[in-house]
Formats: sequence, structure tokens, C-alpha cells
Amino acid sequence: MRYKGTKHYVQPRNFREIAESIVGDVEWEEGGSGYCHCPGAHLHSTPGGKRDCRISIEDDRPPTIYCFHDSCSVEVDKANHALRSEIGKQEAAGNRQPLAPIRKGADAMETFLLACFKPGEIISICPSEKDENGERPAHGGVNALTTAEWLEKHATKPIPDNFPSAYGMYIRVNPIQKGTNGGNKDVTAYRHTLIESDHLPKDQQESILRASGLPIAALIDSGGKSIHAWVRINAKDEKEYHERRERIWAALPEEFPIDRQNKNPSRFSRLPTASRGDKIQKLLGVNVGAKDFDTWERETDGMGLSAPLRISTLGEFDTGNDPNNVLGERWLCRGGSLLLVGQSGIGKSSLTMQLAVTWALGLPAFSIFPVRPLRSLVIQAENDVGDLAEMFQGCREGMGLSKEKALSLEDSLIFYHDTIHSGPTFARTVATLVDRHKPDLVWVDPLLNFIGDDVSKQSVVSEFCAGMLNPIAERTGCIFILAHHTGKPSTDPKAKTNWTSSDVAYSGLGSSALTNWAREVAVLTRLQVEGTPTFKFELAKRRKRAGMRDHMGKVSSEVFLKHSTTGIHWEQCPPPKPPTVYKTKKK
Repeated sequence: MRYKGTKHYVQPRNFREIAESIVGDVEWEEGGSGYCHCPGAHLHSTPGGKRDCRISIEDDRPPTIYCFHDSCSVEVDKANHALRSEIGKQEAAGNRQPLAPIRKGADAMETFLLACFKPGEIISICPSEKDENGERPAHGGVNALTTAEWLEKHATKPIPDNFPSAYGMYIRVNPIQKGTNGGNKDVTAYRHTLIESDHLPKDQQESILRASGLPIAALIDSGGKSIHAWVRINAKDEKEYHERRERIWAALPEEFPIDRQNKNPSRFSRLPTASRGDKIQKLLGVNVGAKDFDTWERETDGMGLSAPLRISTLGEFDTGNDPNNVLGERWLCRGGSLLLVGQSGIGKSSLTMQLAVTWALGLPAFSIFPVRPLRSLVIQAENDVGDLAEMFQGCREGMGLSKEKALSLEDSLIFYHDTIHSGPTFARTVATLVDRHKPDLVWVDPLLNFIGDDVSKQSVVSEFCAGMLNPIAERTGCIFILAHHTGKPSTDPKAKTNWTSSDVAYSGLGSSALTNWAREVAVLTRLQVEGTPTFKFELAKRRKRAGMRDHMGKVSSEVFLKHSTTGIHWEQCPPPKPPTVYKTKKK
């Protein structure tokens, strides 16, 4: 098609074409997202790749163009405004149309059959007839041709033209054995179950089905009162087929009354592209919602739990080569969490900078090794650009990095200054930024600016950490590192005399739920010593898994640090000498 500004511009017919009218050709994937050329590619400050920019026009989120680079953000924002404006105009005019077929150049029949069947499977297709009881299949179906053979016939003559009928055509939702009648006993793969409801307007039916998150292989306008959804259940046998079908039925909202006759695995559905009177049985979409039943059950059925683990998996898991390991010896793994606690004003932010830079280079920090160079997203509320610049330049100087080496981190360290989001809005912001930048580590500095409520309440902490952050970590594998403050110091000098490392884990201000949630708690404390200010950096939960080593090279759960005399940088040092105690002589 032609794009705006060209001589032969034509009005886009659907939302995919609207997107392409703004960004050019899109390499569409399943659903409504794909890769495209960045509108601000000319502004990229580092070399780009073919998949740096992505566009999404999926139903469950705002239409969005997002790019891996940040230097193009102004142009990307302009393109997003144009995209949303154009789609908004079409929606307002009632012109919303289904997404175009996924395979460019493929017609609806080919797209449908390849999405639902394997090439060698037998497909049962049948014309419709009508009697005093209404429309029904004329017979048990033509049950002799494979998917590949049907498509070969279709290339010569459209399949519906082989079966003249004024009442449309049927197709069974699952493959069957060749030459059989196509009954339940003849089904060869319990792949789909049919969901249908004709008690709501069709636009509402389609909206509910798309919003359900169900693993829908195909959505079909029946040409009558209903939308047919072929839901992937991939059952191993008929018993499991009915168990999974019941779970699907139970998950649908009450306002969507389903046709409960559609329970058998050999059920007939309507065949897309066939004529039904003056209507067309249309393909509305393929591969809608979750990828498969297990994914839906894990992410979209309301539980949000990962797949169950079996003894066979646990017994064979190679703990020494955990693919989810990120830092240390399974100290922090994908989806993990770290609470970094320290007194106000002692330099938590500069320590955050140093750790992020070191691990971005793939180097160990205090002998804590990353498995590879790690990408960090830092969201902070306390430091302006000058503060961040001082910390980064101090870190660069202290580590002896050349400017060229430091610039190699351009896309590995991303900083955002956020003083406007907290609670649920912060979680939504983080989710968007994580999807955009795909970091390994997400630093939140400080927690108190973003939690949005009273940190001393267990319910608040649990909702923020477990209810808001955990789903993001589970979905993407990122590790959240929350910088947090200690409470007011005790006036009793002996208050922490007998504290163990486990006690230190509860140094942070607020509910103990915070410590219980975090996989690890690291505490930075200024020590009361004479001379050079000295600090203790202590791991309180998983300790020696980190591989941290003291100044003598021994594995330890604590190290001692001091500020560098040049720049803003932390250096490891020996333990300080205890303060001198002067005894007063008795007279």
C-alpha cells in the first residue's frame, strides 16, 4: 500500500495497515505485534539491529512502537502519537476490523488450516443442509484428505466451491482417522475444543473471547449469530480432553453463556470463507491469546502460577549448571530479588552505580561474579542528572575505564528519573520499561518513593512486592534490587550487640514482610571507628552463595569498604581497628 505523503495514498483497511502506513513494512508475528524500522533510526547513537524496534497493536494494551535505543525517543513518541490517533479515529468511526492474516500472501483458508492442523492429518469437511430442525451437516464428512491435499485442491479451486450449498460448510475441530465416519472414537488428536455462544451481539462475543486470554487457535464468524472459538487444549486422551474443557468452561465469565452441546472432540464447526446465504463464514483471527493450554493455565486463569514441578524434574535437575543463575553460585537467579539496606546519606546510590557498571562489564564486584555481562535498568527518584554523572564518572575513574570502554555500556545501563509514579502506576510503568529494555537487573532507588503506602503494613508490602513486582519478574526473568533505608538508630549502644547475620536481615525500615520476600538482603552500615570512615557490607540470607571474598581472599558473608580519595568510588579494605577505650583511674 502507499503511505501518507506519497502520491497514491489509500485509506488503510485495518489496524495492521494503519501501522504500516506510519512505520513502513512490519515483520508481523503471532497476534498483533512485529518488528519494524525505527522512525528515529537516524538518531541512533550506537549500531542498530534488525529487531531493535517493535510495534504492538494487540487488543489488551495501547498501540505502541518501542525501540531498544533511547536516542530516538522523540521520533518514536511522535510516531506513537500518530499511530494511536489514527487508530482512535477508526475506532470512533466504528471501523475496527480484524487483524490481517499473519502470513503475507496467504489467503484465509491457508492461514486457518495451517494454524489448526498438521500437513499429514486427515481433515473432515462437510456441506450443510437444512430441514425442519434447522441447518446441520449433510453427512459425516469427506474424511479422506490430508491438510496438504486439501490445500493442493484449494490452490486450484477454492474448497467451498467443491461443495455447492446455500447453507454454508462445516469442518471438524480435530483431525480424524482416514475413511472413518468421524465420530469421537475416530479422533486422532485431542487438540481443540469448540466454544460458542449466541446470546450476545457478535462484537461482544468476540471482545470477551479475545480478552479471555484463552489459547485460541482460530476465531470464526459463523455467518449466523455466533462466533466460534477453537481453543487449544492439547489433551493426551479423551479423559483429559473433558477435564481441560471443563476448566475452560469454568473460566469464562457468567455473561458469556456457552453452548454446552459443544462438548465432544469430533464436533463440527463452521468452515471459514464458505457462503452461508448472503453471509460469509469469516476467519477473524488465528493464534489469539495464550500460546497453549499450559501457558494459559499458568498466566491467564487467575492463579498466575508457574507449571507444577514433579519429583522427576527435581531429581534430575543439574544444580551445578542452573540455566537461571545470574550472580554467584545461584546467589541470585532469574526472577529473584535483593533488598539493599543502608543508612540515609552513606552512599547507597553510588554503590548501586558501581555494582551496575561492574556487572555490566561482566566483571566481579567484591568477588561476586555475574554469569555474563548484565543489562541494568535503574529507576530512581533522588538523584538528578548531575548527581548521576558525578557517580558514573567517579566510578569510571576509580575502575580505570577509558571513555571508549565506558561508552560500550551505552545500551547496558539505562537510567530513568521518576518522581510521579507509585504503587500500581509504578508497577505498570516498570512493566513497560522492562518490556522495552529487557534488563537482567532492575534497580529501584529508593523503595519508599515508589511503594505508595505505609511500608510498615504487611498488606502493603505483600501487595507491592508479591502482587505487583513478582509477576513482572516471573514473566521476564528480571531481578529486582530495591534500595531501602534503615529506621531511626536506637539510643541504646548495646541494642545490636548480640545480633546474628540473620537478625541483620531485618535492618530495613517497615514490615518484616519485606525481608521475608527478598531472596537476599544486603546491609551497608557505617561503623563507629576512628580515622577513615569505614563501612561494612554484609549479606544476611544466602551469604556464601554469593562467593564474596574478604581482603585476605577468603569466602565471607561480609566485606569492609571505604570511599576512594579520588572520585565517588567504593574500595575494599581490611577490617578497622576497634576504637580505643580509655579507662579512668580510680582516685
